[in-house]
Amino acid sequence: MIGMLLVSGGAALLVVIVYAIFLQLVAGASRVVPTSVTVQQTPHHSHTSEEAPVSFHRTQSSVVNEAATTLNPWGIAIDSKHGFVWVAEPGCEPVPTCPSVFSGIIGKYALSDGSFIEDFQEPQGYTSPLFVTVDADDHVWFTQPNSNAIGELDSGHGTWKQWQLKQGSMPYDLTFDTHGNLWFTEFGTSAIGFFDPQTHKLVETPTPTLKSNPYGITRDRRGNIWFTENSLGIGQIGSFTPTLSGKITIGEHAVATLQPHLITSDKAGNIWYSEAFAGSIGEFNPISGTSRNFPVSIGICPDPAACSGTHISGISIDGRGLVWFDDSLSGRVGYLNPTTGQVVVRTLDQSDAHPHDGLALDNMNTLWFTEQNASALVKWPQDTLT
Repeated sequence: MIGMLLVSGGAALLVVIVYAIFLQLVAGASRVVPTSVTVQQTPHHSHTSEEAPVSFHRTQSSVVNEAATTLNPWGIAIDSKHGFVWVAEPGCEPVPTCPSVFSGIIGKYALSDGSFIEDFQEPQGYTSPLFVTVDADDHVWFTQPNSNAIGELDSGHGTWKQWQLKQGSMPYDLTFDTHGNLWFTEFGTSAIGFFDPQTHKLVETPTPTLKSNPYGITRDRRGNIWFTENSLGIGQIGSFTPTLSGKITIGEHAVATLQPHLITSDKAGNIWYSEAFAGSIGEFNPISGTSRNFPVSIGICPDPAACSGTHISGISIDGRGLVWFDDSLSGRVGYLNPTTGQVVVRTLDQSDAHPHDGLALDNMNTLWFTEQNASALVKWPQDTLT
């Protein structure tokens, strides 16, 4: 700048122009997607049209879209603030862990139209990501049952971190509380985990019922945390009030099903959960402490007690109160209207597509779900099913 002040006339103008061009080049370079500073990472493949900043988001398309994933996909996280959909791609069918150990993928897609943006291949030492969520800074958090670890991806800087849990814990679903702390189920050790992203404090609290196999987890409108106990024959869901210390008191609630799976809540504070092989959806009223079931596999599963052709897995509720679900074994996706009891479903084109635990709704009532065997992320705008 001092040198520029000493130059006069046309020479000064030339220097200013050159300096402006230099600034543009630097700004352009900063838009290049960086590789990891922890492990040199090259994305498996990427799309050149990065989604715009939040203030310039494109209007969401009203067209159904299906985008290919690189590996078999599982969990989904919606990042409405930044305009992305994140997909965990473990590349296997966990039962409850993958049969072999290998690195998976975190996939990034556009919330506007469902188009693919970029793959983030896990570094060496990480294993199949299963469930995924995203924080306010667009950092992606995920569980790794095979390596008993919680992982974090900072996609903006291309860096990865992971934290080890107890051996055999097998972390599954995860959610943030209102303070930004992470809570997750530990399927293998029947515990609820707490992790403070700022201090890295870890607390693991066993469920009152031994071998309960906690699976899905969610936060209700009051900020309380609910989870399912997936062990066959127990028929319980659990709840607790999150604390800043991670120390909690877990309450358990009997429900009218044998094996609750994933879980969510509605605007009224009622808790909803998928009932897997029972071919139904359950609702629990926290005020009355009672539950009721809604059969959603009529015609597929005439005898729920002995049915093997249905598995109600993913579950989410839209802004109109419709309860969306998928059926991994019959290859169907649809919704329940709790007010009327009406069930509307569509059978997917690929009979073995296996829509499973990856099902989510964004704030436009657009449904997103993964097809595990078809290796796809599907976008259904509102009123796709009429």
